[in-house]
Amino acid sequence: MKKPVSNILAILAGDVGGRAIGFLVTLYLARVLAPASFGIINIGMAVLGYLSLLGSPGIQMVETRNAAAAEGGMPARAGAILSMRLAMAPLLVCLTYAVVTLGGVPDPTREVIVLYSLSLIPMALSLDWLFQGKEDFRGVMMSRLVSSVVFGLFVLLFVRTESQIRLTPVAFLAGNAAGTLLLGVMYRRRFGLPAVGWNPSAWFQVLRANVPAGTAMFLAQSVSNLPPIVIGILLSNADAGVYSAGMKLIFLLLLVDRTLNSLFLPVATRYAVARSAEYPALLSAALTAIIVFMVPVLIGTCVAARQAVFLIYGPGYEGAVPVVRVLTGYVLLTLLNSIMICTLIAFGRTTAYSLIVSGGALIVCVMVVVFTALFGPVGAGAGIIAGEAVMLVFLIRAAHSVAPLPSLLFLLKPAIAGIVMAVSSFALAGLHPMITLVGSTALFVIVLFSINGVPRQEIRYLRERLI
Repeated sequence: MKKPVSNILAILAGDVGGRAIGFLVTLYLARVLAPASFGIINIGMAVLGYLSLLGSPGIQMVETRNAAAAEGGMPARAGAILSMRLAMAPLLVCLTYAVVTLGGVPDPTREVIVLYSLSLIPMALSLDWLFQGKEDFRGVMMSRLVSSVVFGLFVLLFVRTESQIRLTPVAFLAGNAAGTLLLGVMYRRRFGLPAVGWNPSAWFQVLRANVPAGTAMFLAQSVSNLPPIVIGILLSNADAGVYSAGMKLIFLLLLVDRTLNSLFLPVATRYAVARSAEYPALLSAALTAIIVFMVPVLIGTCVAARQAVFLIYGPGYEGAVPVVRVLTGYVLLTLLNSIMICTLIAFGRTTAYSLIVSGGALIVCVMVVVFTALFGPVGAGAGIIAGEAVMLVFLIRAAHSVAPLPSLLFLLKPAIAGIVMAVSSFALAGLHPMITLVGSTALFVIVLFSINGVPRQEIRYLRERLI
């Protein structure tokens, strides 16, 4: 039996390490390239995000579960999945070329999109889903780190000026190939060679089992993939670059969400199965912890947004400052949505989860298009928040149907402390940002504990059950 804490640390090490390297590469590219070229790169990445989901529908969720339930390396199943994805990848590359060419997409955007699509081939051969299912998170971590390091080194060596923008997707291709090769070698040493071959009947079985989940995942990824594309179409590549710069900073905060899911879902499942009567207490403690921890972090992010953007990207990306401030609301809504999603999955309501997430993603898509047209890059962030808020309402209703949710009154005291912090941050805005941040955070803590906003029993409850 593998230790959950060890697995979580491995996941975090790979995720944090990969994102840290990716963020440094992003910083470098933002400095080397103008906002317009930086926007083109992010448009290409967004298109690749959609293509990868089309080429691997539901694999990351359904086949990871299948790998966890099966013995050995599943050579026949793994071979069918690899050959199916490898057959689909060139077709998607050709389709992408045809669409961007016939659609009149200008250079170099067209070339960058096509070059990014070539990464579908090494991604099709990746076995990361199987290693996750086998709980070999160290292998997954090593693959992600190798991929990020190779990508970063190629960018540093070959992307020196704006005219070399096309080499960025080439570097990304090299990184993906390196990570895929590492997992392939590890699989061969452990299980032998997968049974790769021409087997359309097996492909059809895989697709039939995976497409429903894949559809939900495709729509759910619109939060990260759709805005740069919409902004590039409705506004300009430079606006897409500004928005993407702000979103990259927000992605760092979303590491909290990944950690929360890793910690909370196993505990929630155990309670749903054996101790459902205690589930409201667990939910109350978890929601309180999220509010207490994240409110000062997000308000602090708003305070330091201007200095952070200027320090990391330079004054040319000043437009990213309001984007960062708006998207802090998305971080909080995502965390709350994750708790509700974990509740539905823990109680076996996966159909309700898929329907709500798919419907919510469609709402997000509509909101992003409308708000971007009205308010520009900041509107794209506002559209995401509006869609996530609607999704949260439906998730709360669905979760309440399977487990009584605690009264929202328990959030009143942390909310009061957060309001005091926000008001004090506004009042101290003329001072140095560090003084504003420290002073308002100290006031948040003082107010929170003076009104007993975090009862000791809830702190003890979370420590005993999550840690």
